[in-house]
Amino acid sequence: MKHRITLSIDPEVSRQAKKLAHAKQTTVSGLVEGFLRSTSMPTRRKTGSFVERWAGKFAVSQSKPGDLRLEGLKAKHGLTTR
Repeated sequence: MKHRITLSIDPEVSRQAKKLAHAKQTTVSGLVEGFLRSTSMPTRRKTGSFVERWAGKFAVSQSKPGDLRLEGLKAKHGLTTR
């Protein structure tokens, strides 16, 4: 199902668009839709999870020797010690 939108354009541009649409055996809506589809629109960049975006960006200042939980988190999230 298509959505309706309202465009405000100059009357002369409107007349030209109607003539062009008639010549191409389509509608003004079809012209606009075709133009928008052919225009390179910015694609949405796929972003990873929070961890994927921030992994390796921070460093742990100090850790206690033998802290297995911290060592596991550092390994899992790519953290380094300063």
